[in-house]
Amino acid sequence: MMHRRFKVKISAGGAVLLAALYFLLDTDELAALLLAAVTHELGHLVAIRLTGGRVKSLTANITGAVIERDAQAGSLSELVCALSGPAAGLIWAALAAGLGSFIGLDMLLLSAGMSLVLSGFNLLPALPLDGGRALECAVGRRATLLCSLVTAALVLLFGAILAASGGGIALLIAGGALMVQQAHL
Repeated sequence: MMHRRFKVKISAGGAVLLAALYFLLDTDELAALLLAAVTHELGHLVAIRLTGGRVKSLTANITGAVIERDAQAGSLSELVCALSGPAAGLIWAALAAGLGSFIGLDMLLLSAGMSLVLSGFNLLPALPLDGGRALECAVGRRATLLCSLVTAALVLLFGAILAASGGGIALLIAGGALMVQQAHL
């Protein structure tokens, strides 16, 4: 039986995101973020394969990475696949923090922190995030759509409050992106 490899694509939005990260972050920050993101996606890819799924493509877009795959066998498989990215991120955070402390490499410590933030954010109960996908397995689409909208609005609100108090605009941008995505669900 021949296994076809999946395609890795970068959309125009993904190119913009990568370019922005390249210009906004220094080399260590970019490497730390890419290690955290790749580990997260590898968690999903491994779980998809272990549950008998097949990955068709992985696309980097303006909001991150999207994995296109065949339909899952059931909600338990979907739940495992949804939670495997954040689980891999948490494992990476522990390993990177330990190794970074042991060998004195600040980039690994930074990657551990970024991985914690990425995993935590992805566990929010909003589609298309992993937490929203997991919630959908538990309570169904309708309740998840309502929870997604409320979560996105709260992230946007807290982001606005944080930005207004001088805490940066990252959460505001993330909340805005989540709100836009709600319109496309």
